[in-house]
Amino acid sequence: MKSATAPRHGPTHPELDRPLRLLLLEDSPLDAELISAQLEESGFRLEITRVDSHAGFNEALSGCRFDLILSDYHVPGFDGVAALAAAHLACPDVPFLFVSGALGEEKAIELLKRGATDYVLKDRLERLVPSVQRALREASERVERRRAEERLRERERTMSTLMSNLPGMAFRCAPQPPWPFEFASEGCVALTGWRPEDFYAGGPVTWASIMYPEDRARLIHEAETTSCEQRQFTRTYRIRTREGEERWVWCRVVALMGANGTVESVEGFVTDITQQKEAEEEVRRRGEFEQQLIGIVSHDLRNPLNAIILGAATLLRREGLDDKSSNSVRRILSSADRATRMIRDLLDFTQVRLSGGIPVAVKPLDFHAHAGQVLEELEHTHPTRTLRLTREGDTHGEWDPDRVAQVITNLVGNALKYSPAGTPVEIRTRGEGDTVVLEVHNQGEPISPERLPHLFKPLSRGAGKVDMETRSIGLGLYIVESIVRAHGGSIAVRSTPEEGTLFTVTLPRRVPPGRRP
Repeated sequence: MKSATAPRHGPTHPELDRPLRLLLLEDSPLDAELISAQLEESGFRLEITRVDSHAGFNEALSGCRFDLILSDYHVPGFDGVAALAAAHLACPDVPFLFVSGALGEEKAIELLKRGATDYVLKDRLERLVPSVQRALREASERVERRRAEERLRERERTMSTLMSNLPGMAFRCAPQPPWPFEFASEGCVALTGWRPEDFYAGGPVTWASIMYPEDRARLIHEAETTSCEQRQFTRTYRIRTREGEERWVWCRVVALMGANGTVESVEGFVTDITQQKEAEEEVRRRGEFEQQLIGIVSHDLRNPLNAIILGAATLLRREGLDDKSSNSVRRILSSADRATRMIRDLLDFTQVRLSGGIPVAVKPLDFHAHAGQVLEELEHTHPTRTLRLTREGDTHGEWDPDRVAQVITNLVGNALKYSPAGTPVEIRTRGEGDTVVLEVHNQGEPISPERLPHLFKPLSRGAGKVDMETRSIGLGLYIVESIVRAHGGSIAVRSTPEEGTLFTVTLPRRVPPGRRP
């Protein structure tokens, strides 16, 4: 075996920044030099391994590290047919060219049929370079084509695996009812109980036939509209499986347009959402029941409570009641009043849940004067507590008087509830430009930091422990926040051991138009 490397600069093997690795089977050193010179003069950089025997050729083929094989047809003890067979066995993708003396047309054709890339006669070496370039180009194209085919097969394997693991069915079908399938994935069996081919044209069943009639009519109309507009189409509807089971499915399809602008077919995906639908229906039923229960209980309790409050108030106005009887009546009146507030909160809570907010009926109002009236009423029901009202600036604006009174009552009631008996509750109202601010402050135990983010959520309480006398259903601050939001305002709270607890409500002087009823 003989090797030589020519360092001359020039073309390299396509896509490789290195010399062309050439295996040359040639027993004539002179012919080998002529072949090498012909290639080098055309600009090739070469790394040549020359062999001149059967054993040397077989040894060189080991490992298949060549880009091109050139072979004489007549080598002592070794002919070109055997060399071609050995090369194809060891290196089937490496181009093989014969460079030989007279071959004869029949022999040349036979060698090409056996797999030789080309042949060049030694007395016409000017054909060598074009033949080598063509052989290398075709080999590169074959390699790239094989890579592309392998990538395609890999994509097909990946797609097949993905579709088999999808909780549903991918499909392509005709654009018009009854939508015969052109393709459907194996998920069709789990989804419908039918094989994919059962839905093909001429099959025993169609997709339209397993849809519920009312859903089918709706889908036909919507599909025609969507196809005309060339939009993606997403809908839910019901089908009946082969076993007669009702299933809800979610479907997304897109129209495939032809060259003439018409819809040729549609492709999409269908998946079973029956469990999701059943869960949504259960949530809806439970929600309706809860709303009905709250509404019924709230409304039905109002009448007897109003009777209790009226009777207790009448008793208090009578003369001759001893102190023990008066205290008992006051407790009845206080309990009935607390129950009335709880019912009002439940009704407001129901209103917020059903309509997304609390409606407000605004009218001109002086916030200072209105707050003073509300606090006078609270002083009557809390004669042993001190309420201090501070007024600053102009507080005229437009708000819902009843809802504003509800905000003040709830915030001051909370302050009284969670502050020591001997401490005052400070209330401040002031005008600031386009807004009016209400502040309610008490010196009770601070609200824990972990509870502050949840303070305005429904069924939440500001303190970890409350006694039986002061407990509530945890809707007061939620209702307050809903009322403030309905007016376009905001509410904030700050609570520390040193400063106590301060609620700050900021309201615009006029409710934004979008929030008016």
